[in-house]
Amino acid sequence: MLLIFQTFLGILASAQLANLAPSEQQSPDFVCINKSCYVISWNSKKYQGANKLCKKQNGQLMEVRSSVEAEVINILMEKAERESSRVWIGLELPPRLQCTDLSKPLRGFTWTTGDSNTDYTKWKDNERKCGPRCVSVNENQTWEESNCEDKTDGFVCVLSFPQSCSPIPPSEWFDVTYETPFGLSDGSSLFLPPGTSAYVSNIAFPLVCNNTGNGTMRWTSETPGAWNCVVENGGCEFICDGMETPVCQCETGRLSLKDGRTCTRPCDSNPCEQQCVQMRESEYQCMCDEGYKLVNRTRCQDIDDCGAHPDICDQICINTPGSFLCKCHPGFEMIDGQCEDIDECDMSICEDQCNNTYGSYSCSCSSGYIVDDKNPNKCKQFCGQRSCEALCDPNDGLCNCPDGYVLDDLGAEGKFCVKIDECDSEPCKGMCINNHGSFECICPEGFTLEKDTSCTLNDGPTTEMPPIPTKPPTPESLTLQPAMLLGICIGILSMLTVIIAIICHMVRKHYMDNHAMDYNEKSLEKEVALQQVKTVPQHKL
Repeated sequence: MLLIFQTFLGILASAQLANLAPSEQQSPDFVCINKSCYVISWNSKKYQGANKLCKKQNGQLMEVRSSVEAEVINILMEKAERESSRVWIGLELPPRLQCTDLSKPLRGFTWTTGDSNTDYTKWKDNERKCGPRCVSVNENQTWEESNCEDKTDGFVCVLSFPQSCSPIPPSEWFDVTYETPFGLSDGSSLFLPPGTSAYVSNIAFPLVCNNTGNGTMRWTSETPGAWNCVVENGGCEFICDGMETPVCQCETGRLSLKDGRTCTRPCDSNPCEQQCVQMRESEYQCMCDEGYKLVNRTRCQDIDDCGAHPDICDQICINTPGSFLCKCHPGFEMIDGQCEDIDECDMSICEDQCNNTYGSYSCSCSSGYIVDDKNPNKCKQFCGQRSCEALCDPNDGLCNCPDGYVLDDLGAEGKFCVKIDECDSEPCKGMCINNHGSFECICPEGFTLEKDTSCTLNDGPTTEMPPIPTKPPTPESLTLQPAMLLGICIGILSMLTVIIAIICHMVRKHYMDNHAMDYNEKSLEKEVALQQVKTVPQHKL
């Protein structure tokens, strides 16, 4: 059974692997399955040292998740023919755990990939251990919890390759031996990793498993031209012709490259951005898809259809790579390539009244209501005066008032909504202006409104807040009541009566003064007439 399994896995002959096993150490053995190669190196190392050597080869310590992988280790260790040996595998106790957990399949250990999934375990004992722990496998294939600082006899690395080459089919005309990057192989494996060399008896140079550049692996050679046609078609991509002097031939329309084996077309190198059309054996012409134009012979540039044809769309044109897209403005919908107005009123979008307009709509409200400024599709109660009659439900008698109004029940006269003057509570540090249902604070020049009610000094020469102007009267405060009008009229009449009395008194006084003056003048004339005339005697000279 073991022999059959060994044949299936393709056990390879041991050879020296420089980075994994120094020359003074025993050379490693390896097994390749599918696209992975398992290499055992008999090099005594601590766990971390072994892991670093595996990573240096772009690999990792082997994970034994199944019985198949366990059998691979068994085969590798039997090849060594050692009576007692231990090798590291990729299991380590995370630093966050101080001791192992016997209740879990992997006892708290994790693989080098960081997970703890497994379908296979084979622990040597059930003893709980603490400290830095790593796992090694002995010659009996049992797992041992070992100190990570201990040195084992070796370690097992797994190297994975995305692609590989198949062995050259055997023939009676030649013999083939292989040398992988890990050592010699008899070619029984179905998988040979990149870099493997094939030594063919009737070819003077080795063939190497390489990537051809188009995503496939092939046997190639640094020596140009075809080799023996019976071996891998002489390396020719199409036809290998000639026995003594092999020559590769290409199909019509294709040329042979410098290696003399690979055929190509002018368009195979993708010289064009979009479409390549072969004109002759070595000539091609680049072309572009619809909606693009050719620039610089190979590149394709998008054509701005909206700019080239301004009237291509009814309303909105959006240029897209190689094409364009027509759209409509809000309030319109695309019908047969044309933008038609949407009648939003058909969707009962307004709470009260709806007026459809071209490309839009507007809502209106019945008397006593206005459109809500926060939701233009809704209506809210509105007064617009200092007091309005309240709107009450005849069923339950509940009454509603607009924002900024309070209900005032006047009994037989009815219920009214009376406006609240929010400025009466002096909420502002500056000037307060009362609005319908709200108020607004205004700061003097040189100050900035903060938190809607406070005034903060701006940067500048001003250091003191100027006097706050008196709150301007609102239109409602200027409304005069009948009692006020009566009082004003009485006051005006009283003032007129006083003024008339004063005028009459002044006129009467003026008349009496004039009469007294006339009397005094007449008395003076009489007094002058009655004066005695005295004569002075004359003296003679």
